[in-house]
Amino acid sequence: MVGKQASLVEIGRRHWFYLLLPLWLAAGWNLSVTPEAVADPVMMERVFLFDFGLFLPVLYFLFLKSRVTLRAAVLRSVALAAAGLALAAWLMPAGTGQVLPVLAWLRWVALPAIIAIELAALVAVMRYVYGGDPKEQTLVDQGMPPIIARLMIAEARFWKRVFAWLAGRKDSE
Repeated sequence: MVGKQASLVEIGRRHWFYLLLPLWLAAGWNLSVTPEAVADPVMMERVFLFDFGLFLPVLYFLFLKSRVTLRAAVLRSVALAAAGLALAAWLMPAGTGQVLPVLAWLRWVALPAIIAIELAALVAVMRYVYGGDPKEQTLVDQGMPPIIARLMIAEARFWKRVFAWLAGRKDSE
């Protein structure tokens, strides 16, 4: 039992941001439904902008800085800030706020860029996974969770075998 508790504590230390994120998001949603939020939407907007646009991305950067490159940590933190602004806009009552309605045009500018980046990343990962001999550790080194890397490689092997069988070729694996 002591070994199991020690491993849970270690997991908590390594992944503290992911353990606390649902609590922060639940607190933000809970705050948005309070009577005070309805009575003073401008103050709530300021709270949401600080929490989701600044506080969480800075904490995420501090969490990531020792795990990934500086560039990756900055990009992921900026992406979290953008997602936080979208969440803040969603939590705010319609037609309220001072800053979020002004920033609404950024969605239409950023959305195509985000989609292009995500598609490029997806294509790169799929090329590697469906390529010659993918290694799980290579994907983990790039920041992918080990279970996801393992499942992606297993799925790629499955589909390679299915297509080889449909084409009438012997399975090479």
